[in-house]
Amino acid sequence: MSNRSHVEAALAELQKVDRASLDEPAATTYDRAIDHLETLLDDLEAATTDDQPTESAETPDEWDDDEWEEQLEDAREKAELPPPNGTLTTKTIDGRDYYYLQWRDGETIKSQYVGPVDPA
Repeated sequence: MSNRSHVEAALAELQKVDRASLDEPAATTYDRAIDHLETLLDDLEAATTDDQPTESAETPDEWDDDEWEEQLEDAREKAELPPPNGTLTTKTIDGRDYYYLQWRDGETIKSQYVGPVDPA
């Protein structure tokens, strides 16, 4: 599991806490913890974007270069996501692997389908 995945999981768990049930000092600590995790996610995303922009990502072995670029561009257009934002991830659904673009929009992690890992 990546650092980013750990931080996302921690944030998701922390957001399950019923803030309204906390006393004032605990609520203040809770708010600071949420802010710190969100900042950490932003920093990790910026580092990933700076180090490995998705536009220059290599074409997967199973894909033709032109087809891959077209799929990636279509996904960006549907998501209204300008390059180089977003991280290319894979998800397994019903035993098959698929590529998705993921990015952060406020407190929400959003995804846009790109295509299957094996375009068969």
